[in-house]
Amino acid sequence: MAFCLLLMAASPFAQTKESNDPAPQNSTSENPETENVEEEDSFKWSNLWKWPLDYIIQPVLNILIYPIATPIDYAVKNGVIERSVDLITFGERKNIFIYPSFNLKPGASTELGVVYRHRSVFLDRDYLVLQGEFFANGDLAFDTRYTKQSILGTPLFAGVRYSINWNRDKHFIVPETKASYLQPDSSFSITWRLGAPLSDNRNWNAEIWTTQNFIKADVPDIEDSLLFSKKFSIEDRGLYQDHMEFPIGASIIYDDLDYPYAPSRGSRVSFSGSYNIVSKYDGVSVKELGDEAKDYYDEDIINGSKRKHDYIRTEFLLQHYFLLGSSPNYILSATEARQNRKFYTDFSWDEAIRVWRPENMMQTLFERRVIALQYRLIDLWEMEKGGAPFNAFPTLNARTPLRGYGDTWASHHIMSLSAEYRWPVDRFVDGVVFDEYALIADKIDKWSFDHYYNSWGFGIRVRQPNMFLCRVQLGFHGLHGVNMIITIAPEFR
Repeated sequence: MAFCLLLMAASPFAQTKESNDPAPQNSTSENPETENVEEEDSFKWSNLWKWPLDYIIQPVLNILIYPIATPIDYAVKNGVIERSVDLITFGERKNIFIYPSFNLKPGASTELGVVYRHRSVFLDRDYLVLQGEFFANGDLAFDTRYTKQSILGTPLFAGVRYSINWNRDKHFIVPETKASYLQPDSSFSITWRLGAPLSDNRNWNAEIWTTQNFIKADVPDIEDSLLFSKKFSIEDRGLYQDHMEFPIGASIIYDDLDYPYAPSRGSRVSFSGSYNIVSKYDGVSVKELGDEAKDYYDEDIINGSKRKHDYIRTEFLLQHYFLLGSSPNYILSATEARQNRKFYTDFSWDEAIRVWRPENMMQTLFERRVIALQYRLIDLWEMEKGGAPFNAFPTLNARTPLRGYGDTWASHHIMSLSAEYRWPVDRFVDGVVFDEYALIADKIDKWSFDHYYNSWGFGIRVRQPNMFLCRVQLGFHGLHGVNMIITIAPEFR
């Protein structure tokens, strides 16, 4: 992996001029035979360390880079990306997009879907998105979003979203543990949002929203996955019971990124909070939960407790991007991309020696590179301790981000720090190396390295400045596990 990353980090734009060492002068030795012997000895000694580099390490590097370099070379030479965009674009104004989406994850989470996007569908500056997904185990999901800018000629913007999810493999995690229990989900929600820019350049924005969540917590059909516990009880947490939630929230956002999907400079800061009103739980039949529940409960119906189930959820996010080097732009021009492809496909040992000379190392590693830093803090505040529903707790996963973990931990409080190192492999392709850390705690002042987690990995992204196409990422947690993320889902702005 280290050799692969070093190779990817090198590029023809990082190379400086040839070494300034003076050329060797003609020999004036009076004993040419002795000089020839010294040259032969030197050549033989160099073979001892050049042979494994020429015949072992360099072929390995070529093998590692070939699967990336060759498809990219083919795609760009034949205009695959541009033609793909044309294939999914419709309408006289090219304002309609219809395309498939694909997400490869372990098990039944793999999904295949279709997306319909339409700008100015009903009114000027409005936007409609319809998305349907079919999962490997037969589950379905549907999502529709409609937004409108410049309402009645004002700077206000508004949106509505309807989502429904039929997920028979849905599970919940007991907070501050790795204990996971199956609970099929058929919930649906409707969200209304209203926002306005707070500055003329729209760097500052504010939003308010409200949602009606209809939680349909269907009883699992696998009895041994049911949870019967006084510490995380059915009565208090709404397990296997239907109920409704009404979050009312607000957020303020600052964003001065140069590009939405390939940012190289700028910051994004957001703070959001919501008060979540939770209805009474509907209750569940002990008979419906199976024989184990009959041994645990004396009554026939498990009713929700009298605890207050409302909760507050807050989130703070800080992102900053640093563009390293002297180049004013991160994205490669067409000419630079051609040079880059030639460098990757024709990379040789002599070039490697020149690139990795000490005097060239600074430009090799820090020219036209982006360092992306992100800090995130998510907090759940229960109005009455032990009363928040099972689905309220933030989770460590690829969106936290902790890409080596797949919904492994849930907690009242989650804090994460992520660092990414990005470089342009081609005009529309980025290489990414990331390292991420997270802490979880049951109380805001009880952070401990007993619950400290690390995730690291690498991947590639295919995108244009205003359009994200797909990504492939491998996230590792320590040396004990790996989480692969393959997403093909174009996003437009």
